[in-house]
Amino acid sequence: MMLASSSFAVSKIIYDSGNRRDPFIPLTEEDSTSVSVSSSGVKLEGIIYDPGARSMAILNGKTYQAGEAVGDATVVKILKDHVVILVDGEEKMLWIREEEKT
Repeated sequence: MMLASSSFAVSKIIYDSGNRRDPFIPLTEEDSTSVSVSSSGVKLEGIIYDPGARSMAILNGKTYQAGEAVGDATVVKILKDHVVILVDGEEKMLWIREEEKT
């Protein structure tokens, strides 16, 4: 049996940012305080805001909309800078940036 040798040309992919930020580089560090965690263990990692009521929150690595359950919590509403969840009958706010709490 004869094996044919073949060579593959490996091309290098170069990302042209066009003076924009590279979307594959995180905006925050892993240990940043910009991720909010509730006492129930629900971690807010991001918000996809849509004023037309189709906003989504990235909680514990998955996307959720208002009304959906996240473990023992329920997403009440999603705003530009924070998410309101209901845990054991109490509303709690998870902020995308800790410094924006008022």
